[in-house]
Amino acid sequence: MGETTQYQMRPLETKDLAWLIPMDRACFHTAWSEAAWREELEGRLAHYYAMEAGGVPLGYGGFWLIAGEAQIMRLAIAPQYRGKGLGLRLVALLLAEAKKLEGQEVSLEVRAGNLPARRTYERLGLTVCGQRPHYYSDNGEDAILMHRTLV
Repeated sequence: MGETTQYQMRPLETKDLAWLIPMDRACFHTAWSEAAWREELEGRLAHYYAMEAGGVPLGYGGFWLIAGEAQIMRLAIAPQYRGKGLGLRLVALLLAEAKKLEGQEVSLEVRAGNLPARRTYERLGLTVCGQRPHYYSDNGEDAILMHRTLV
C-alpha cells in the first residue's frame, strides 16, 4: 500500500466475520470466538470499524461508549500491512468517531511489551494512567492503561 492509497473506513457487520475471525486469530494470542464477535457487533454500546483499501480488509478496531467514555476494546492491523502507519490512521478514526458520538474521553489497555502500539497511542495523545500486573492470562504480561480526553 503506497502513499497515494485510498483507505476506506466503514462499520463492521456480521458478514465480515469470514475475514475478521482469521485476522483476529493472526493478530492476538487470545482470539475472540465467533460467538463473542457476534455479541460485540450486535451490542448497542459497541462501535466497530473495518479499514480497507480497494475492498481488501487491512485491519479493524472498535470501542464501547459508556457514559462519555470510549473504551477501545480491540484494534488490529493484519500482519502483512503493519509498519505502514495504518494503526495510527485507525486509532485516529476511532478517536474521531468517539468524539462525534459525544465521547469525552478514551481509554484502553495494551500489553506492556507491545511497544509499536504504545508509541502509536502516545503519538495520538494518550498517556499512561496505570498498570495491571500479570493481567494477560496467556503469559502473565502486564497491561498498561492509557487515557486521553477528547474535548
